[in-house]
Amino acid sequence: MDIGNLLKAFIIILGVVLLMKAVLSLAKRKMTEPFCLVWAILSCLMIIAGLLLQPYQLDHYVSKRVLILILLMVLSAVWGLWFISTQVSILMRRNQELAMQLSLLNQDSEKLMKELKEIKEAMNKESLRSDEQ
Repeated sequence: MDIGNLLKAFIIILGVVLLMKAVLSLAKRKMTEPFCLVWAILSCLMIIAGLLLQPYQLDHYVSKRVLILILLMVLSAVWGLWFISTQVSILMRRNQELAMQLSLLNQDSEKLMKELKEIKEAMNKESLRSDEQ
């Protein structure tokens, strides 16, 4: 297999894998919808680029060792970006959950403060009545 076909196969396979991972991450709620959409678009573009790419005479400019090194660097960069996207998505979901919990706690706190105020007013009225008698 020459270098051009190896590059095409790598780009297409990487695009398909990223598309599958994006769909599965969305289904498992590991990543938020905007991140999944961006990764799906990126993977579709990679598949299209791999299909349309015609790297003629690439072996004159790049050796197999250099191509493998470049492909490993690309893989590690993609993995790093994927990891960051997943972690940011998890943090966004946790932040949203915490905001909802805080809102519920504030609502409960307001309700308790209102009840406490009513109890204080009732106690004050009782103490005034007992003082009058």
